[in-house]
Amino acid sequence: MATIGDVLAVIGIVVATVVSLWALVIAVSVLFGERTARARERIEHSPGKVTLLGAVIALVLGIIVAALLNQPNGLLKLVGWIMYLLLLLTAAVGFSGLAALVAQRLKQLEPSLTPYGALSRGALFCVLATLVPILGWFVVGPLIGFASVGAGVEALFTRSPALAPSQPANTTVS
Repeated sequence: MATIGDVLAVIGIVVATVVSLWALVIAVSVLFGERTARARERIEHSPGKVTLLGAVIALVLGIIVAALLNQPNGLLKLVGWIMYLLLLLTAAVGFSGLAALVAQRLKQLEPSLTPYGALSRGALFCVLATLVPILGWFVVGPLIGFASVGAGVEALFTRSPALAPSQPANTTVS
């Protein structure tokens, strides 16, 4: 039987998780602006590709991490934790890119929004979308997670396209 204390503890954990994930997305977006912009472009231009890539990477690394964390050797557990934290860091960059994409679209809908206000709302919408019972937990959440991992991997581990050299100005006098 659940007591009111148990219910309040669960509510507190959910609220703390939402607030901390929102703050993480804002911090990563501000600290790693170029990588976040790259992740946003990847999600915007090829959402299916990054979602599939993220699903493959998350499932493969998830199996490897789970196997390493269940080993009795402390060094292998440490390697498992390091891999897990690197996967989460990569997903944070990708999730920040998704929030930046939502912020960009919110800015188009409401031009008076400041860039921080749009990013803050975009991050909050992305986080809250995963809390919707059943649909958010089992469809939206995993899809956002896979897209975040895929976009984060592409943003962190691929080179940005080389910029074309600027054309010299036409200085001929006629």
